[in-house]
Amino acid sequence: MPANRKRVSDEVMARVSAAIDALAADASAPRTKRQVEHLSGLSHDAVARAFRQDATEADNSYRLNEKMDQLLAPSGSGRRSPVAEEKHQDKQKIAELKQQLSELNRQLDRYAMTLFAHHLSDNPAAATTSDVVPIRRHKKVRD
Repeated sequence: MPANRKRVSDEVMARVSAAIDALAADASAPRTKRQVEHLSGLSHDAVARAFRQDATEADNSYRLNEKMDQLLAPSGSGRRSPVAEEKHQDKQKIAELKQQLSELNRQLDRYAMTLFAHHLSDNPAAATTSDVVPIRRHKKVRD
């Protein structure tokens, strides 16, 4: 590794900064440095050097790393676009609701069985009729 890294020009820094701004404005674009490369029209090496240079220089007015961190930080979604993050949140909410529905159905089954048991204990004649079929549990066959 050379001691003095090749510096990028102000034009490259400005293009990367403009690409980050465009990325922030586009709700459907993925939040990645690869997308910054695509939007700026620069190579991976040039974008990487721009971010590295931004991190090492204290008097830099572009603040590329800070802008990128702000772009990624609010949603906590990492590399997902806002649209993809919204879909992900919807899927998680659906899974939670399905779990809640399953628990409520199990609770309803317990209440129904208890109610039926009380009905049978209050009406012994109903339990002895031929209409009542005893519940048999099937044994699972294990291989």
